[in-house]
Amino acid sequence: MDEEEIDKAVMAYLRKKGYKEAERVLQEEQSRSSSAASRTDPDIAKQILSFGESESGPLRYREGYSKLRAWAYSSLDLYKHELLRVLYPVFIHCFMDLVAKGHLQEARTFFNCFREDHELMHLRDLQKFEGVLSPSHLEEMEFARSLRQSKVNIKMCEYSYELLLQYLQKTQSLTVLGIINEHTNFKVSPGQPSSLSDDAEAVTLIGSCQDTAKQINQKEVRWGLLEDSIEERVEKSGNLLSDSEKADGESKEADGDDKVRIPKIIVAY
Repeated sequence: MDEEEIDKAVMAYLRKKGYKEAERVLQEEQSRSSSAASRTDPDIAKQILSFGESESGPLRYREGYSKLRAWAYSSLDLYKHELLRVLYPVFIHCFMDLVAKGHLQEARTFFNCFREDHELMHLRDLQKFEGVLSPSHLEEMEFARSLRQSKVNIKMCEYSYELLLQYLQKTQSLTVLGIINEHTNFKVSPGQPSSLSDDAEAVTLIGSCQDTAKQINQKEVRWGLLEDSIEERVEKSGNLLSDSEKADGESKEADGDDKVRIPKIIVAY
């Protein structure tokens, strides 16, 4: 690899990772001079590239999640339940990234090692992912596609959010930071942390799944009389029914009331 190719590779890496300031400085440095002395040192460039490769390796996912998990569980009790909400989206996207990159054994080991953290609230999701054994399975799975194309809303108080930011800045785990940036959206509120009983509604999926839910709720519902009701028979015949027919019809409708219920649509995101 010649020096020009190395420069391009370093530039591509900085752009991919979002290091805009470093990319700008490198571009300015290259534009000032085209001499060999002004170019990026090949040894330094190789170190940057090797760091990028190691950061995307399978071990980084386990280390990143494990450290985040240990930190969240060791946090103050007042804020712990809010910080624990971050774990599930990080866990599930670590697993999907490992599968997508072909690290199947590492993905399965990671999944089995930490799945107990989420069985209480996300058991059905975990059962769906048990059958994912290859990148093609992941691509064909509608639920996985919706997760990868959407973001998760996470509710927490302002102080919990500050604690999380401090942790991410201190550890500088690009893997975890990348997942959180790409797949989460924080709903930060002032004041004290929310109640532990609110956890079921504190993490919600937004994006394609929410759009589907909205479509369900926007469908037209037709309200009207049941078939063969007393009123409908009167309209059709144009005549009044006898008292005995009315009594018989009212009795049938009363029986029907015990059997027919208007269902409530409950949409879970």
